[in-house]
Amino acid sequence: MVSMKWCNFVVCIAGLAMGGCMMGASSRFPMDMTEQGPGPGFWPFLLGLALAVAAAVLAVYTLFHRQELAEERIALGTAANRQVYVVMGLIAAFCGLVHLTGFYPAALLLIPCLMYRLECRDKKRMLLTALCVTLFIYLVFGQLLHTSLPSSVFLE
Repeated sequence: MVSMKWCNFVVCIAGLAMGGCMMGASSRFPMDMTEQGPGPGFWPFLLGLALAVAAAVLAVYTLFHRQELAEERIALGTAANRQVYVVMGLIAAFCGLVHLTGFYPAALLLIPCLMYRLECRDKKRMLLTALCVTLFIYLVFGQLLHTSLPSSVFLE
């Protein structure tokens, strides 16, 4: 069992790192305003900034409440936590697959895997959901907003 204070600081470091990575990656896309609205890097940059700010707020909160948080114990090995770790692993695998196969094939694989973890066993529903969500993302981002999502490293 570990203390909540330790867990909070780990989450702060992870949040700052992910927020910084999101801001860095999105800064490669145009962010300036056009007649269609903000550039494709604007919203991901804002999301990364919000994540970094939330991590900083958690760090300040933890510093101010470090005594009581040090006494609170967390069991990391519970069954519910293991489910979270599996989902985190799936999302990490998704990130790697996005790099290898591109966004759309990776999304087609991730969505049914997540649905399975959430105890959906209807294969038809899983396939239909994956296709509809991926098609929706393609239509909104690819066609409507003219944003190119990551493609396979083998196609570059």
